[in-house]
Amino acid sequence: MELIIPWGLSFIENVQQVQSPFFIRSFQFFTFLGNEIFYLIFFPFLLWCVNFKLGIKIGILFLISVYLNALLKILLQQPRPFDLLPALKLYSAEGFGFPSGHAQASILVWCSIAYYRKQKIIWYLAFCIAFLIGFSRVYLGVHFPHDVIGGWFLGGVIFYTYHYKIKYQIENARVFNISLGIKIILISILPIILVILPKTGAIISVISVLTGGGWGIVINEEFIHFRGIGGTISQRIYRLLVGTLGVLVFYFGLKVLFPKVNQPAYFIFYFIRYAILGLWITVGAPWIFSMLRIVGGDK
Repeated sequence: MELIIPWGLSFIENVQQVQSPFFIRSFQFFTFLGNEIFYLIFFPFLLWCVNFKLGIKIGILFLISVYLNALLKILLQQPRPFDLLPALKLYSAEGFGFPSGHAQASILVWCSIAYYRKQKIIWYLAFCIAFLIGFSRVYLGVHFPHDVIGGWFLGGVIFYTYHYKIKYQIENARVFNISLGIKIILISILPIILVILPKTGAIISVISVLTGGGWGIVINEEFIHFRGIGGTISQRIYRLLVGTLGVLVFYFGLKVLFPKVNQPAYFIFYFIRYAILGLWITVGAPWIFSMLRIVGGDK
């Protein structure tokens, strides 16, 4: 690190010499493609308007990736560039630097989409988007180049391990044939992780979304059978609008109503907020779509 950090600072200073409002806004846009708000819109779109099962597979991989990234940041506690040179900061970011969560998620999510679409042009677009998201983090001064390279590497490892090594075994595991009650119980003990392992806001949100979303997945599978593949273009647009409205209400509304940081029971309500989001995305919104009859030929 004695050599790589000074080199990284120098690299960022050099790329920021080409600086203008256009470049800054452009890279802020690409960095937005790796932000939580973007994924809160993107994954529901995948589930509700493209393919529910595909969205669940990629979404769970994404959440596992976020969890591992947060753990590594806690363990390694590496600084961000602007911690050492504040003048490099062109965008806000919190927490430790290595590895880059934006880079890690981008290579995993977009390559997973390309894997399922099986088209060369989608692969090219996936690598292009992942590169621009990663580079934007360097240009904006929130990550060192090695943070981004490390994120790409870890995201690639998770992608390869799942899709080329364990995908078949997981999809054919007998655990998926157990009763609804047992599935609910197994999902309900997931938050124990928060008691025995380190936790941050990112880790709590991952476990809570996995818990609430897990409940929603098994309830949807048992009673609603929403698949997200049916309906006209207008019906899909209605689903996205109605569902996204719910996401915004729960995400921002509950944030306003629930306790703030440093207030009593903050983390408990933080967990509840994201668990409700998981439930809404996986079963609440699909149930509403069914009631409004905008699922098309989905069922």
